[in-house]
Amino acid sequence: MDGENYSPEEALGAYEDLRKVNKYLGGTSALMHHLWPMLQAVDTRPVTIIDIGAGSADIPQAIVRSARRDGIDVRIVALDRSHYAIRAASEKTKGFPEISIVQAHAAHLPVAENSFDFAIASEFLHHLSMEEAAIFLRRLHEISRVAFLVNDLRRHPIPYYTFMILSHLFTNNRLIRNDGLISILRGFTPEDFRELKRRSGLSNLSAHFHFPYRIVIVGEKERGREGERERKGEGETILHLSISSLSIPLSLHLSFSP
Repeated sequence: MDGENYSPEEALGAYEDLRKVNKYLGGTSALMHHLWPMLQAVDTRPVTIIDIGAGSADIPQAIVRSARRDGIDVRIVALDRSHYAIRAASEKTKGFPEISIVQAHAAHLPVAENSFDFAIASEFLHHLSMEEAAIFLRRLHEISRVAFLVNDLRRHPIPYYTFMILSHLFTNNRLIRNDGLISILRGFTPEDFRELKRRSGLSNLSAHFHFPYRIVIVGEKERGREGERERKGEGETILHLSISSLSIPLSLHLSFSP
C-alpha cells in the first residue's frame, strides 16, 4: 500500500479487503493459471516459492490449498516489509506450516541466486518506476530456478471508473478506495511491457492479459543450465538459515516476525 498515514485498524482492514480483491477480481486465478502447470512439471520436492510483497499471504494460501489437493509438497516464503502485513499474514497462515513469514525489504532481498524454484509478486510492480521495475525483474530472474511470475494491473479507463463505483459498495476503507485508483493509474499497458522487457534485457519474458484487466508477466529460465535445481555434494559448505522447516540459502540480515 502507498503511504504510511493510516491507523493499524485501517491497514489491517485494507489487507482483509485486498484478499477479496484478489479472490473475486481475478488476481489469484490469473497467477495460478500460469504458475500451476509449471509447478506440476517440477520433478523435485518440495517445490519452493518466494512471494515478494505477499501482504496477508492469501496467494500463498491458495497455492498451498491446490498443492494439498494434488498431493504436491510445497514450501513458501511470504515476504513483506510492512509490519502490518506480517501481523496479518502470521494470523491468517495459522494451520499452514508450508508457509513461512519473513519481514524484509524487496529492494534488498536477503536471498541467494537460484534459491527458489519460483519467485512471484502480486500487485507490487506498479509501485516502482520503469527502471526500478526492470531491475526488480532481473532480481527475480536471479533468485528463481524455474521461472518468476508477476501479477499486476492493466491500466485502462474501464477498470478505473468501475473500481471507483464498486469500491464504495464493498468497502468503507479509505486506503482501498484511494490506493486502488492510484494502483490502476500506475498499471501496465502492452506498450509499457515492451519497454519493460527492453530495459530488463530478459529475452524469455512474456506478458499475458486476463479478464478483468490483469496482466501476468512470466519469465522462464533456460532449462538444463539455469532451470535445474543445484545440488551440493558432500563436503561442500553452504550457509543456511532454517525458516520454519524450510532450509534455503539466505544472507544474515533477515528480520523475522515475532
